[in-house]
Amino acid sequence: MGQREPHCIITYQCAGIKLGLRVVFKHAKRRYCMWHIMQKLTDKVGPVISKETDFVSRLNAIVWDEELEPLEFKEKWCQLVNEHNLEGNSWLSTMFRKRRKWIPAYFRDVPMGCLLRTTQRSESHKNFFKRFENAHGTLVEFLKRFQSVIDVQRHTQKQLDRDDDCTLPQLATSLKLEAHASKVYTNAAFADFQVEASASICSLSVGGFTPPANGVELIGIVDARTQKTYQVVYNSLTNDTECSCKLFNRKGIIYRHIIWVYFGKQVHTLPDKYILMRWTKNAHKVPLYGPHGELIEDFDATDLRKMEMCKLWSEFYATISVLKNGETQSAIRVNDQRAGVGDASWVQFLN
Repeated sequence: MGQREPHCIITYQCAGIKLGLRVVFKHAKRRYCMWHIMQKLTDKVGPVISKETDFVSRLNAIVWDEELEPLEFKEKWCQLVNEHNLEGNSWLSTMFRKRRKWIPAYFRDVPMGCLLRTTQRSESHKNFFKRFENAHGTLVEFLKRFQSVIDVQRHTQKQLDRDDDCTLPQLATSLKLEAHASKVYTNAAFADFQVEASASICSLSVGGFTPPANGVELIGIVDARTQKTYQVVYNSLTNDTECSCKLFNRKGIIYRHIIWVYFGKQVHTLPDKYILMRWTKNAHKVPLYGPHGELIEDFDATDLRKMEMCKLWSEFYATISVLKNGETQSAIRVNDQRAGVGDASWVQFLN
């Protein structure tokens, strides 16, 4: 990360993690994992409320809504809790008091890179590694299998890079913005952009505007999907835009309301400031840094070091296996002489 702290860290509700983060990261904001919190909901409200009412589904709809304002969230939560007479539920009361730590409405300005809800990246890696390791393997076996995992991921990455460089996705609209985005974004990132481009044509309409002043105007946009009116500030001199939904700030992908404004203003290419490098086809071409801030340039040297480490681990493991099995006492004496240590040191080491 080039010695830079993350903007935000999603963790479990753990006091130990909180203390550690204070020491290691001075500025990163900590947020709780929404998925793990909501997994507890059924147990916390009881089987009757969970199975015989619509409480769980309605609360999920409120919690996972990315576009709610803080006041809207508060009103909807309190109304739902009151309807089901759950004001006295201590867990719900506690999570409501801590809402600024896990509800998206309260950190809409924090860049999250699409990691809005959960530690799903961590969880998916656990499942991925399970295909390569087991609980009874040795340290050497783990190391070799870990390298196999890394090799699989690198191979997949190269395939995706090749697809991004050699193919262009099919366009869904006649917007020139979409055509430009298809050449800039990776295929995966463009798929997200394409959803927003299509929605900008199908579900939006003008909801009022103010006359431009010094090139700046305020445009109201009605979204038929949410039945809300969003305010977009547009500067015709710089093509700068800002929407009241603030989804670009959090996700890093231009949202439908801004696309709609750009279409109306005949802006045919995405401004550079709204194209995050991490979503582009050139992202893998930027410099990479090691854990101590050193620039990693020679990938062949990295692979060579990996091979040498595997070889050393194999030799070490083979030597220890011979010694522990007692297959030859001469091996101990020979290694004692090479290492300049006595029998007591070897016994202590093996134990």
